[in-house]
Amino acid sequence: MLMRQVRQPIDTSLPGATGTFQQTGMCMRRFRSVFATVAALAAFAGASAVAAPAQAATYCTTKGQKYFCEYGISTTKFLNGTKEEFVVGPDHAVWTNWTNPDGSWNGWVSMGGWVKSRIEVTAQEQPNSIIQMSAIGKDDGLWLRFRYSNGVWTDWQPTCWVNPNGHFCP
Repeated sequence: MLMRQVRQPIDTSLPGATGTFQQTGMCMRRFRSVFATVAALAAFAGASAVAAPAQAATYCTTKGQKYFCEYGISTTKFLNGTKEEFVVGPDHAVWTNWTNPDGSWNGWVSMGGWVKSRIEVTAQEQPNSIIQMSAIGKDDGLWLRFRYSNGVWTDWQPTCWVNPNGHFCP
């Protein structure tokens, strides 16, 4: 490597400053070495940040059932006074619990599925269906279940704009 020497006077007005400053190719090599070291440390720090585990989901518990706090509890109430609650469990399935005529809670029952959103429950105006439950599925599509007036639920089905030939589609 060709060494170039440059002599520059030092500002002697600074306290303790005398003589000249000698700059050589060695300074550039040191700069490159320091730069490479800093770059390596930055890359190492970045790699360790990428390897850090993802933030864990936060779970809440209600009446003995663990669920995703961010999705909350969805509730509906029937004309006869029965309350029904829906949550998304840690398995991403929908879980439901309802009150018995004496006011006690039945116990949690899985409704299956794999959802990643809050459960929306709405009243239905279908002749034999009284509520509709919907949520975003693993495929980012909106999925539905309907509850008939006799208490039976349909299977999970995609919305009409995803499957225009669905059971409840016009």
